[in-house]
Amino acid sequence: MHAWIQTVVDVLIVVMSSILLLFTLGLIVLHVITTSNSKRVEKIKQRILRMLSVSQDLEYLRGQIYQVLDPDSPLKSLREIRGISSARGTVAMTIVVEEVSDEQRELLRSIILRDEWYREHIRKTLRSRNYDLAGVFTKLIAELKLPGFEQEVLANLYRWPKRADNQEIGLLALFMCGCGELLIRLFSDPAFHLILSFRSLQELFACYSGDHETLFRELLALPCDQYVIRACIRGIGTERLESLCETILPYLQGDHTNLLIDTVRTLGLLRYAPAAESIRAHTAHPVWSVRSAAATALAQIAPDDCREDLLRCLCDREWWVRFHAAEALCTIPGRETLLEDAEALNDRFAFEMTRYILERNRLLGGEVSA
Repeated sequence: MHAWIQTVVDVLIVVMSSILLLFTLGLIVLHVITTSNSKRVEKIKQRILRMLSVSQDLEYLRGQIYQVLDPDSPLKSLREIRGISSARGTVAMTIVVEEVSDEQRELLRSIILRDEWYREHIRKTLRSRNYDLAGVFTKLIAELKLPGFEQEVLANLYRWPKRADNQEIGLLALFMCGCGELLIRLFSDPAFHLILSFRSLQELFACYSGDHETLFRELLALPCDQYVIRACIRGIGTERLESLCETILPYLQGDHTNLLIDTVRTLGLLRYAPAAESIRAHTAHPVWSVRSAAATALAQIAPDDCREDLLRCLCDREWWVRFHAAEALCTIPGRETLLEDAEALNDRFAFEMTRYILERNRLLGGEVSA
């Protein structure tokens, strides 16, 4: 028993001595590296620091990418950067893209497009099972508007159908790259389910780099999700595409409240006269939000022929309908006698709303425009 214990003790002494020796040698090497000024040792020191620190590695890769962007640098391609194909290299690339100027971003785009090796690396990553890296590269494609990866991005939208972040970044890439045909095919596919909020989708449509009129016209002719149709209708108003007013006119007869409101607002914004009578009828719609939108739109389309309708809306039971009716009345002829006309309605709430809007406009120093 005593001999066995002695053997264990001897082994532990040898092990501890070896560890101590290795640690001492490591300290000596580290001291030599940190105090040496030679270029070779400097590279070794830098590599060790990169291995020990993620931030140091990212900073190194970031600096290397900037060197590629410098015409006087010996680095001429991304392939020459050690570690650029790693996960940290991908993160460093996205950091640089967010920092550089538009001119440098365009230069980086051209460098990537002529580098077949790096483009194949992007394609391979998009097809991999690494969800996070695929998302980072999809964002890079969107920010640099990189062509040639549309099919991979489209495939990933179907691979991870329940991930809202994947859907948003994938659609952003398609919108930014102007892939109108793919977007039309995607949004009209019953197997594709949109899970984004309407606000997010609307922002994506605003990023489209292709012909908005063609995209809106094609999508409105297909059985798409209601959010897609609403985004198109709002886009028509934002882009001032009067040529598409006739296309959205039938939506004034629909039962979908939000879609109806967007149509009323767009046609009012574009002052589309053929919609006047339908919108006039909607000032008496059962839903108050439709009546409110119709009051504003009617004043925009038919300012000389809507006073009686707006005075009726001024007596509405809903506060917002009265508010928008009073605002609209201040934009059409007859503002000078508006307070007297409101008083003649014998409706205390209508009179108070009119007085409030008139006083507000006076304080703001101008009339509310339609």
